[in-house]
Amino acid sequence: MRTLLRFIQKYSNLMLFLLLETIAITLIVRSSNFQKSKIVGLNRQVSGYLFSKVDGAREYFSLKEENLQLALENLELRNKLDLLSAQMDSTIVISDLREPYRFFYVPSRVVHNSVFKQYNYITIDKGKKHGVFKDMGVISDQGLVGIVLESSNNFSTVIPIINLDFRLSAKIKSNNYAGILQWQGDSPRHAILTEIPFHVDILEGDTLLTSGFSSIFPEGIMVGTIETFSLEKGNFYDIKVNLSTDFQSLFHVNVIRNYRRDEQLNLEGGTR
Repeated sequence: MRTLLRFIQKYSNLMLFLLLETIAITLIVRSSNFQKSKIVGLNRQVSGYLFSKVDGAREYFSLKEENLQLALENLELRNKLDLLSAQMDSTIVISDLREPYRFFYVPSRVVHNSVFKQYNYITIDKGKKHGVFKDMGVISDQGLVGIVLESSNNFSTVIPIINLDFRLSAKIKSNNYAGILQWQGDSPRHAILTEIPFHVDILEGDTLLTSGFSSIFPEGIMVGTIETFSLEKGNFYDIKVNLSTDFQSLFHVNVIRNYRRDEQLNLEGGTR
């Protein structure tokens, strides 16, 4: 109580001044519509600014939850699209599909990720009990990620594009010519496409997609864009690819389960 009285006594002049200022401003506003409109407008601007900052902070802290929700929604749409394409497949006329989907996508979260090594690996939080097994493809909303190397009950390791052991068939969207995509071990944002013959017309900025020539990835998954190309090794281009996936910011991924994979591999194995 004494502290409060000392505070009032110390700042009594200032408090009286503020009180009189408030009364004066109130009288001015009430006596003039012009002044009133100015004060109301200023109040709205200040309130709007404060509310925008509060909402911005609230939006920032809710980004993680919203990103997860968006990833799940994208996954659901991808599965529905694959179901639709399976229903429109002409082969369904002569043979019932054993499963409603050809490809099914399992949502996963990255729990460990290396980027700047020669042999980078990713660990995800889905394993055998979630239907994730060796040699399944892994993608994200950005595009191609890699291939499952091993899986335990609850986790799996993934060999990404940015690993010297990675190889995959990829095609140029504008002409459907396919080559081999591989990483050179330097930048995590770039890879090399080889085995594209010199007579093929290509341009910087051309889109690169998965070719669909393997049982791991469906056709048309985004890989990247052509950054530069040259003819330094004879009859084939050396093509530098700007990868669409930013591995440093990778968090949500989807594992691809191909229900027709065993059938395809058994058939191809019997023809060799």
